[in-house]
Amino acid sequence: MCKWGDYELPTNRNQYFRKSTFPFLSLSPYYISVRIAVMKKNISESSNKIRGRKRDESRTESILQAAIGLLLEVGFDKFKVQDVAIRAGSGTGAIYRRWPKKETLIAEAIKIMPKTEVGLTDDPIADLRELVKFKCSNTFEKPDLVPGLISAMRADKGIEEAVKEGFSVNHFRSAIARIIGEDHTQLDLLTELTPAMTLFRASFTPEVIETEKMTDEIMGMILSFADKS
Repeated sequence: MCKWGDYELPTNRNQYFRKSTFPFLSLSPYYISVRIAVMKKNISESSNKIRGRKRDESRTESILQAAIGLLLEVGFDKFKVQDVAIRAGSGTGAIYRRWPKKETLIAEAIKIMPKTEVGLTDDPIADLRELVKFKCSNTFEKPDLVPGLISAMRADKGIEEAVKEGFSVNHFRSAIARIIGEDHTQLDLLTELTPAMTLFRASFTPEVIETEKMTDEIMGMILSFADKS
């Protein structure tokens, strides 16, 4: 007997070769069965090595950050995995190994998006104005961003869950509460009206919206409630 991998083979070639007119048919069933077993073993070991490959966490992080940046820049309608790969300095294969489809990547990127932070000073009105102005400016510069998000939410359950899980207007609520009071009966309504008004003006009105003018209108509305409290 002779050793072949983990298999014992007979030294007598007649045991695994037989006569045939065609060379490729001159292998005995025993020889063929051994070859198949060895091939299966090699394939299994190769697959295990691929499955066991350690994932580069820094690569994962760079891909997610690239995805977030692209989402905020071009929105959901124009989001392409190829563009994420270019930004992250990665191949599309590395992305699809981590996220099987584009929507899965988008959902995870949404989950780790940084929350809006409000810089506080001794002037609550000035602080709120900066927050409202930033919201107006961002919405008017990218009017398709939110409608595209709504469309993506309707098309994919994972994106919908990620958005609803991370959505918050607490930064608006806290800023407004500093002016009209935490116990004001219209606090929640004013909190929701601020982003709603900017979205409505940006998406459904034909005229060009001026950021400063819109900021003044929203601030005037909020401060009018402060005068009545």
